[in-house]
Amino acid sequence: MRVITLTCIYYAAAFYGLVNPRLGLLFLFHIIIFRPENLAWGSAAFGRLHLVTTLCVLAGYFGRIQKFRIHDTCNHSKNNLVMFFFLIAWLMTVSVFAEASVESSLDQTWEVVKIFIFCFLFSKLIQTERELNRYVWVVVLSFGVLSFWGILQTMAGNTRLDDLWSAGSVGLSAQLALMTPVAVGKAFDSNLSLTKKVVSLSCAFSMALCAVASQSRGGFLGLCVGLVVFLLVSRYRVRLAAISGIALLLILPLISAAEYARVKSIFVPAEDRDVSADSRLVLWTIALRIWQDYPVAGVGLNNFSDVKEQYNGKMDDVVKTDEMNQLIFGVRRMPHGTYTGMLSETGIIGLALFLSLLFHNVFCRVSKRATISHNNLYMQLRGAQAGLLGFAVAALFGDLQYIEMFYVQMFFVGVVRDSLQLSATSSDCEPSTVVNSLRLLHVSCTSHR
Repeated sequence: MRVITLTCIYYAAAFYGLVNPRLGLLFLFHIIIFRPENLAWGSAAFGRLHLVTTLCVLAGYFGRIQKFRIHDTCNHSKNNLVMFFFLIAWLMTVSVFAEASVESSLDQTWEVVKIFIFCFLFSKLIQTERELNRYVWVVVLSFGVLSFWGILQTMAGNTRLDDLWSAGSVGLSAQLALMTPVAVGKAFDSNLSLTKKVVSLSCAFSMALCAVASQSRGGFLGLCVGLVVFLLVSRYRVRLAAISGIALLLILPLISAAEYARVKSIFVPAEDRDVSADSRLVLWTIALRIWQDYPVAGVGLNNFSDVKEQYNGKMDDVVKTDEMNQLIFGVRRMPHGTYTGMLSETGIIGLALFLSLLFHNVFCRVSKRATISHNNLYMQLRGAQAGLLGFAVAALFGDLQYIEMFYVQMFFVGVVRDSLQLSATSSDCEPSTVVNSLRLLHVSCTSHR
């Protein structure tokens, strides 16, 4: 009965995207985060829900394309689309010359094309401050509920939360690091009631606690970096420091001994590292060796695991025990690092295109006038940029280059930046501003006579 009810509700929401593509797109982001199959024990009924929703939103957008052309000078968002397009073009080129499996590489490239479609729709449908606020609430509440569910699962004995999200505990915690600063920044929106501010902070608290509960060391480091960066770039440092201190005092008693030991293992010396940490270093080294042999285009997407077998017996300088050899070779393993993985699978050009898109959004700036007149949007921009940095740190320890919300957040930064710049430009051109300037000039000239 639950599956039937959920199927009717979710597919009705998907088809509503034909009528209202903006709400359809927000629904799409919700099901990307909080996957409905998790509510129905992996039922196949939702297998095509993401595809159906995407097609309905696309049809709704192109059917009313004139309605959504609010402004044409979204320079940062256009640059994002162009840079993302070049990245996909390179991935397609790499796939054609893949070393082990062209089909596997093309399949993964198609997944990136889907992400591009999501981002394209975002840049076209989410443009005003009201729409941006709706998006923020959808993703904050979705991640808040997902993380709360993760905490409940931890209490029930699911210690690593590997099956809570499709990319495992590393992907889950990295996304929580991505979104926690956004949730905190939303709580400083002066237009919100106290109740909504508490809800936003509660979601941030739940995300942070779930990131710790996942026992992902990379995710924990990313979360810390994101929050520290947001604290440093925010105008509300004292209040943020106080909130962070209170949250830390509340979280510490809830951390189990196993979670504490896992986080503490980040700082142990090399001789005391566990096999999991050592195997990651070995995989990084193999990825770099592969890149040295295929420096320009790499070996193709999802081809690392097959190609690494060619290095069995050639890595004795890092694979020093039989246990490590059995852990690395003869089994399917991924590079366990976004940047080393992209180097080995897409070459130096692929990594450069990927980092260019990331840096273009992390380090973009807006005029001081825009930050003062639209402080709420500015806080969301800074929170998103801090989250991207946190995700980038977590990506050192996992294969996270194909996670949808990472790219969507970069386009969120682009749209917010364009909105701030446009509002600052329009305020400069208001008739009242021009008239006041002429009046000041007249008074100045009169006083000099």
